[in-house]
Amino acid sequence: MVALLALVLTGCAPTPASIKFEGDATVTVHSLDAVAVKKATVLDAEGKAIEPQPTDLSWSVNPATVATLDKTMVKPVGAGEATVEAKLGDVKASYKFIVALADKVEIAGYTAGTPVPATTTVALTANVMAGADKVEGMTATWESANTAVATVDAAGLVTAVADGVSTITVKAGELTSTVDVTVGPAAAVAADAAAAPAAK
Repeated sequence: MVALLALVLTGCAPTPASIKFEGDATVTVHSLDAVAVKKATVLDAEGKAIEPQPTDLSWSVNPATVATLDKTMVKPVGAGEATVEAKLGDVKASYKFIVALADKVEIAGYTAGTPVPATTTVALTANVMAGADKVEGMTATWESANTAVATVDAAGLVTAVADGVSTITVKAGELTSTVDVTVGPAAAVAADAAAAPAAK
């Protein structure tokens, strides 16, 4: 009787037919920080979530040159595209895991050589890029090489102090970029003189 009951219960258990991931089909990261695998839901043949959900899914990540698996965490290794796969028996599903590491930081808000009158301000912006994609969330720090000419605060706001040129440097992680900020009308006069044709 017990064996028969067990057989009936086993026969009534829904059979896993597919695995569905939560969110977008592709995960893109811009750093080497580990991220959790996407939430996976096992579905039956009718597309309904099986209850209770199986707890014995196995995970894998390939290739290992892009990312590796640490329990339920995906650890980026290098730039490229990997496949994260969840498997339960013969049922499996996968999603793309793209590692697009930041490779440069660009300074916007000022064109080098443009004179800035003393006591005025210029708002600079640091854009961290991974190829053509903008990377959000990275902290940028600013520094002026000559604070007697121009200062810069933590937000990238440059204040012109006195005539001259100061190199403004921004750092985001291991990435750096610079721009020479020119202060004073004298620089504009010098530039015009250099561009003018020589007198005959």
